[in-house]
Amino acid sequence: MLKARFRSRLALAGAVSLTASVTPIWAQAPDADPVDAPVAADDGEAIIVTANRREEKLQDVPTAITAVGGEALQRLEVRSAAEIIRLIPNASAAQTEGRNRPRWFIRGVGSNDPAANVVNPIGVYFDEVYVNSPFFQAFPIFDLERVEVLRGPQGTLWGKNTVGGAIHYISRKPEFDPSGYVRTGIGNFGSVFAQGGFGGAVVDDVVAARGSFFYERRGNVYDNVGTAEKGTGRFDDFAARVQLLVRPSDDLKILLSGRFRNFDGTPIPRFIEPAFPDTAALKGASAPADDYGNAPTGDRDLYASNVPGISRTKQRGATLTLEWTPGDYTVTSITAWDKGDNLSQGDADYTVFEGSRSRTDLSSEQFTQEFRITSPREDRFNWILGAHYFWEDFSSDASTATIATTAYRDRGTGPARWRHDYFQNVLYDQTAKSYALFGSGTFNFTDALSLTAGIRYTSEKRAATIDILNGSGDASRRLNTVDPTTAPTAARPLVTFTDPSTWWLRSSVSASTPYAPFTASPSKTWNRLTWDVTPQFRISDDALLYGRFARGFRSGTFQASATAAAQFDPEGIAPEDLYSYEAGLKTSWFGGKLTANLAAFYYDYKKIQVLVQGVPVSAGGTTIFTARLINAKGWSKGVELDIAARPIAGLRIAGSIGLLDTNYTDDFIPNNPNSGLLFGKGNQFTRAPHFTGNIDAEYSVPVGDWTVAVGSDWSYRTSQYFTVNAQETDPAANDYLVSRYQRQTGYALGNARLSIAAPGDRLEFQLFVRNLTDRRYKILTFGTQQGARLTTYGDPRTWGASVTAKF
Repeated sequence: MLKARFRSRLALAGAVSLTASVTPIWAQAPDADPVDAPVAADDGEAIIVTANRREEKLQDVPTAITAVGGEALQRLEVRSAAEIIRLIPNASAAQTEGRNRPRWFIRGVGSNDPAANVVNPIGVYFDEVYVNSPFFQAFPIFDLERVEVLRGPQGTLWGKNTVGGAIHYISRKPEFDPSGYVRTGIGNFGSVFAQGGFGGAVVDDVVAARGSFFYERRGNVYDNVGTAEKGTGRFDDFAARVQLLVRPSDDLKILLSGRFRNFDGTPIPRFIEPAFPDTAALKGASAPADDYGNAPTGDRDLYASNVPGISRTKQRGATLTLEWTPGDYTVTSITAWDKGDNLSQGDADYTVFEGSRSRTDLSSEQFTQEFRITSPREDRFNWILGAHYFWEDFSSDASTATIATTAYRDRGTGPARWRHDYFQNVLYDQTAKSYALFGSGTFNFTDALSLTAGIRYTSEKRAATIDILNGSGDASRRLNTVDPTTAPTAARPLVTFTDPSTWWLRSSVSASTPYAPFTASPSKTWNRLTWDVTPQFRISDDALLYGRFARGFRSGTFQASATAAAQFDPEGIAPEDLYSYEAGLKTSWFGGKLTANLAAFYYDYKKIQVLVQGVPVSAGGTTIFTARLINAKGWSKGVELDIAARPIAGLRIAGSIGLLDTNYTDDFIPNNPNSGLLFGKGNQFTRAPHFTGNIDAEYSVPVGDWTVAVGSDWSYRTSQYFTVNAQETDPAANDYLVSRYQRQTGYALGNARLSIAAPGDRLEFQLFVRNLTDRRYKILTFGTQQGARLTTYGDPRTWGASVTAKF
């Protein structure tokens, strides 16, 4: 099946395959400036990366990797962390909560659990520091040297739990020569943005410093038809970084850096998804409206809410890096601390009625320490040995409520029903500790043939406390699984909000029939031995053939998103194991003006941690259907093609083609009584389109002493699902409408830019447009809420102008 799909997609992509590249040309092709590498150059210098924790030429690294320089990120108007993924094949990173919490997926590997305590199978690093909290991973893009994206498990040399890949953001370091830049601009929706960096010597040849900042403000993008707030989509995002470099001697380098971010905005709204004809007996699926009779407007600019939205993130951190080279060996120590909070509040049903509302307050503090000893790369046998420690204290306080008893007509026209006041609160606290020892060595049998092997032992412990207060005040309906058809009575008491202004607090709620919370304090330790084996053969100076066999590990966890005792498993969710088989060819042609790379891979994925909808569980003798985090198994396989070229002077072209097939190989719930709705075998992974491709072209021409450049980049991906179950499209099946709603069909996005640069590139003016065709596309669709399916869309067309000054 994969072969047939590949043939059809290669036929579709044949016209662009000669200009496709997994790595943009400014990153993959050689250039005089090895940091930004905007084009292939005549001097043959190459991009330097640290994917193997050493400085190496990108084309010499035997793994699938993309590197994008800092100036290229500016040209493409990449300001948010997740936007880098649009340049990577077989990858996605939709930010479904505004500028917070990217959802990373590479080669089908990612997490569909929205809980903030999860360990993402894609490791995210800032200056070699592993960052666990998904809200910390959304740090803005500014004053970077480059970004490196590694595909495949990196379970030997990289931090922890990098099952599906690693994303490494590398800031521009202090230098003793003074340098700096400022970039500022404006755009539609009242957008104003600025960033900059500047530094130089403080004490000649001994101490250097660099400071950088980022600020972006945007107004409302969407208008509210309700009265809670005028609109949403607005934000203020400020971040800063300060670095101090000390070189007391030639063999010692000390780098101290601090970072800060303050984000204050509103959430992305949810829209009621337009319904399809009545072809299934599934609650809410066939209705043209929600339970209250609210029909979708079909207008992307209008949403409904009776609850004001809040999205705030504060984070701060510091890193101390010591690099000591006593002789031929290098000793590296990296010590880092990060702490932050996130508060989100908003409507949960997105109607002007009081259906439900939610509020979540998160806090995370982490500490990491890594030591490494590295031998000279030139030795016939060279090696790296190290140890890594990670600690995190995470807490979450999440509430959902209905604070007004209301009567309504089912679907707006059906029988009268009652919405009882409701309150639910989940307190979750977790401490995670991880210890790891690792080593990797490369033996060069000849100048052309070598073998690299690495091994890592990891021990991770998680201790959690969960406290679930869930009920309507009626002991027989604590889970509030159905709405009553009769008015409240003394026999059916209601929750009473003594202080509705602080409805999210337990102290603001009382009930005539008290109900006790469910509590549990599980603790678990998981140990794993992971490895990688990589033979490589250099066919010529410009061609490298490699293979890679690796095992990755993702720690076990507990379900922090559980809202009922029946959902929570005190035994925890077992760790993931991924076995990767990869073969690749890297080539360079015509003195570096053309690079062509090919990679093929197969993943044997065991005990995959997935959040499954509609899982039957027993609660008080009654079977209910809920979302539950479980283990599954499956496989992923694909091909990625790289080509980057500068065919004529002034023209550079880049792109990517990724072919992917994924499959779950067992049913999520054996003997499932709800088999018409829930299954797993044969389904594909979430956010795993069969085809992804991007192409970027830029042509620059001198006009007098100035340079004018025009460029455009486009990306395309085929259909993808947002749910792991109910993916059939048979109209006779109960899951037909689920699959139609929780799915995005194939779509293309395009961007364009025009720039004018002064002599010496000291001053540049740019005009840009994002989402050029104003394409409407889903980035997330939820299950039924109040009888409707809620959908989040990507940003509409945005445009603006900027000016950059370098000094």
